[in-house]
Amino acid sequence: MVERHKQIAIMSLPLDSARVLLDQRFASMRDAILAIGQVMLAHGDVTPRYVQGMLAKEAQYSTWVTEGVALPHGTNEVKNEVLRSSVVVAQAPQGVDWGGKMVYLAIGLAGRGDDSHLSLLASLAGVLQHPELVEKLRTSKDKNEVVRILTQRENPG
Repeated sequence: MVERHKQIAIMSLPLDSARVLLDQRFASMRDAILAIGQVMLAHGDVTPRYVQGMLAKEAQYSTWVTEGVALPHGTNEVKNEVLRSSVVVAQAPQGVDWGGKMVYLAIGLAGRGDDSHLSLLASLAGVLQHPELVEKLRTSKDKNEVVRILTQRENPG
C-alpha cells in the first residue's frame, strides 16, 4: 500500500531547532516552565517579567490543553514583555505533574501582540488535533523533525 501525504497547512510559528528541548526531566511543572522561559530569555524573545507571568498564569489556571500536552504562556499583564514572538518545545518523556495531570510535551508561547498570540494558538491547535502528530512530537529524537511537524504539517490521506 502506498502512503500518500497531502499538505494541509504551513504554520507560521517562530520556531527553530535551538528552541526545542528533547528528552528533558523536570522535577516539577515550575521547573519545566522555567526551562522554557530560559530559552526564550536566552534568545532575547521576552523579558524576565514575562517568565514570571508564565508562572503566574499557571497559578490562575492550568495551561494543560489535551492529553499529555500543556501550552504555558504569560498573563495579560505581561503581554508587553514579549519582545518578539516565540515558541519553545520541551519534551518530558517521563512526564511531569501539571496540576494533577501528566504532561509529556510542553509548548511555551509568547506572542507579540494579541493577533500574534491568537495566531500561535491557532497554528498549534491545527497540529494538536492529530494524535499521531502529538505522539511524534512526544517521542522524536530529532529537533529538526519537531520543527518540521510544527511548521509544515502533512496529513495522511
